[in-house]
Amino acid sequence: MNLFAQNNLSVEVTGLVPDKGNVILGLYNKKIGFLENGFGIANVKVKATGDRIVYTFKYLPDGEYAVAVYQDENSNGKCDRNMIGYPTEGFGFSKNFRPKFSVPKFDEVKIAVWQSVKTNIVLIQK
Repeated sequence: MNLFAQNNLSVEVTGLVPDKGNVILGLYNKKIGFLENGFGIANVKVKATGDRIVYTFKYLPDGEYAVAVYQDENSNGKCDRNMIGYPTEGFGFSKNFRPKFSVPKFDEVKIAVWQSVKTNIVLIQK
C-alpha cells in the first residue's frame, strides 16, 4: 500500500433534476462510521448545472473507497426524507447500489483505488 500515491477518483453523477440546488458527495474509506454521521473523509458540494456533474477527488492513497451522493434540490443542507425515512431527493451510491430495505454496507459499494479511476452514479429518484 502506497500512502503517498496520487490517485484520483473521478465521479460522474447523472440523472439530476436539471439546474436545481446542489449535489453533495461524501467519500468514505472504512467500514466503521460509513454513513453513520453523514460525513466521510471528504465532503463536497457542487452546484447542479444541467442534468449531470463530474467531480474528482484528488491525491488519494491506495485503498478502498465508497461514495454516497444526493441532490439537495431545495438547498436546505440536508437530504430530505419521507415519514418512513426514505429520501425524497435523488440519491445514489458507488457501484450504483440500489438499496431495498436499508442503506448499503461499505463492502457492497466500495471501489478499489490503486490508480486513477472513473465511476458513474445514476441517481435514484423519489
